[in-house]
Amino acid sequence: MLVDLAFDSDEGEFRVPKVNLYLFQAMLYDLLPRAFSSFLHDEGFSSDNRRFKLFAFSWPRGEGKPSFTESSIIFKYPVRLTVSTPVQPTLTGIADGALGKPRIRIGNNTVFCSKISFRKTEAKEDALSVYTLSPITCYSTLYKRTGEPYTLYHNPNDSEFAEQIRSNLLRKYQALHPELPAPEGELDITPSKSVREQVARFRPEDPRPIKGWWGRFTLRGPVELLQTALDCGLGAKNSAGFGCVEPAREGAYQREKGG
Repeated sequence: MLVDLAFDSDEGEFRVPKVNLYLFQAMLYDLLPRAFSSFLHDEGFSSDNRRFKLFAFSWPRGEGKPSFTESSIIFKYPVRLTVSTPVQPTLTGIADGALGKPRIRIGNNTVFCSKISFRKTEAKEDALSVYTLSPITCYSTLYKRTGEPYTLYHNPNDSEFAEQIRSNLLRKYQALHPELPAPEGELDITPSKSVREQVARFRPEDPRPIKGWWGRFTLRGPVELLQTALDCGLGAKNSAGFGCVEPAREGAYQREKGG
């Protein structure tokens, strides 16, 4: 399920630092009821000794193209954000919180939620084309001879990219459905020729940027895993603003290219 949030303000413009994903994540956690927000932030849902938040969110979109200064991005209102999640308390918590708060802080901006809409997205066949609402990141943690870890980001054209995506989706599926057997079958993910690389930091103090990919991707595999991709996001760091997708027919790529 996708929930589209539109924010407006009496102020003239929406200005955030160029590194801003942490501001939007903090806002989403703040919209949730306190007890559930703490659970989701501190614990989440476990699978294979890993923990997942089971939500993803888009990068912000304003009216028309944003403008830039040396340190900031400036959007025209309304500013829109999309969140995907299959977890009902997350979905209703964000929606109720957004509508229930007369004022919401996002960085130095004071806004209010002017509109909320829900979209049910379904994977009905074993093939699905999606557009990214935030870039997909996929990586492995390797170790140097000294024992020091380093991150190897995978290109969508590498075979390891599809394998990492499949393993990640299986863990998310099992975190959602611990009582069900894991779906069987391979997963293939094919990028379009126009996918583009994005390098970004989650917060300013992060020592290294995260590498991700925008564009259109075609997935083939078990329907259960394709649905998990729509619901929870593709790849890693979904709750940090990476891997939020929607079905291609809904036109995300046109909005992305249009600004």
